[in-house]
Amino acid sequence: MRKMVIQKPKLSARREQLHAEQIPSDPGTLRGVEVENGDLRFTSGMQLATDDAMFTDCTFADMDLSGASFVDTVFERCDFSNVTAGHADLLRCEFRNCKLTGANFDHSGVKHVRFEECDARYSSFSFSKLQAVQLEDSQFSESDFFECVLKDMKLSRSQLENANFRETDLAGVNLAGCTFERLEVTPSKIAACTVSKEQAIGFARMFGLLIHEES
Repeated sequence: MRKMVIQKPKLSARREQLHAEQIPSDPGTLRGVEVENGDLRFTSGMQLATDDAMFTDCTFADMDLSGASFVDTVFERCDFSNVTAGHADLLRCEFRNCKLTGANFDHSGVKHVRFEECDARYSSFSFSKLQAVQLEDSQFSESDFFECVLKDMKLSRSQLENANFRETDLAGVNLAGCTFERLEVTPSKIAACTVSKEQAIGFARMFGLLIHEES
């Protein structure tokens, strides 16, 4: 079986260190920077771009980041609550212990991205293409992956309760390492999806099958 490899962000050894208040509201491309501590306030509708960057303890909450481009970027303990970031491009990024509740990444391209210990409940990635993406020890309950294209997606010890994967082909996706009692799926698109025994029983009941309990 081919082993999935998620590329790590390519970060330079030396980056310019800045505090959040030093970043202008319309900065263009933020390249080779390390930003710490505080609220970031970018011009609404501006297409933010980052490259070779790291953000620590920064707040992006409630911002309009539509069309943003994040390349080789690490976000650690950052708040993206209720961010609007549709049609974004994320390449070789890591989100570590970040808050993404209610964040909207619809119609985005997400490639070689890792979410570790993140709270992304009620987030949305509908109509997005996710390639080589890992959800690790993260909370994605009530999240929306409607009509996504998934390729080489790895799910490890994450919560997916009532997440929506309707019209998304789950072939090749291993759900066994995740926790959920209910998952919204399209029955014709779960063939070749790997689940645990308990999850298989849950799907059977959801699809109206009667399970015979042996005495």
